[in-house]
Amino acid sequence: MKTTHLDQKLAKVRLRLAKILLIVPMVVFGLWLLKLVYLPNVGSGKAGTLRSSTADGGIFVKILSDQQLVPRGHFHMVDEHVSAQETYQVLCLNCHGTYPHRKEKKTRAVLNFHGGIMDCTVCHVRKDPAHQERYLVWLNHQTGQTSTHVEGGFGKYPAKIALVKMGAESKPVLVQPVSEGEAKAFLKLKEQFTPDQMARAKIKLHEGLSQKPVFCTECHKKDGYLNFSDLGFAPNRVDNLTSNEIARMIENYETFYIPKEIDFTGQ
Repeated sequence: MKTTHLDQKLAKVRLRLAKILLIVPMVVFGLWLLKLVYLPNVGSGKAGTLRSSTADGGIFVKILSDQQLVPRGHFHMVDEHVSAQETYQVLCLNCHGTYPHRKEKKTRAVLNFHGGIMDCTVCHVRKDPAHQERYLVWLNHQTGQTSTHVEGGFGKYPAKIALVKMGAESKPVLVQPVSEGEAKAFLKLKEQFTPDQMARAKIKLHEGLSQKPVFCTECHKKDGYLNFSDLGFAPNRVDNLTSNEIARMIENYETFYIPKEIDFTGQ
């Protein structure tokens, strides 16, 4: 049977109609999706079309007429709570910043992570057994309150582990490794120092620090430097912290081999 010219035209029309029927729903869906993502409130809250009284609809009528957005948490974990200025904090942060470990590529990420849950003094001012008045405890850096236990979401603890001592009226106060007066004098005069004078000034400023900071494996082991139980960690978490493979990896390996797919150093 031969295909007539009319049959060919009908076939083309049917093909075009099929394309239109396929494309139009996709376009409508795409526009709806764009509106949902970028214009969530457009077309909503039309209280004028609703005739129910508050007695009939109650709170739902009010919700329908309310244009206010519902607050939602950030998709990513932001670190505003870490970098925010704190009322009670060690003076070290004034010069060294929130993430002070920069030189040692192998450990700086791990060490800076610890800065979010503990003060500099925990590692850089070793507890002297002769100083029984100094102890490690959770310190709320906004209120100055201390506790042997802290609760909060991951990365959002309301306190940090800190080295404190008993102050006036038997109240715990934060141990400062640097004199505030000397720190202010140093910051005021540092631009006038020669390189040699700067070196001498830094030695003097940091003389309250331990020559050798506490290393990872000194804490992450049984009966280590930090008593995790006294700090309120659950037994299963204590077991995890005292058998930390990352700490042993840092101690035993000079070179870390990272898959190229996740190695962003460019080296």
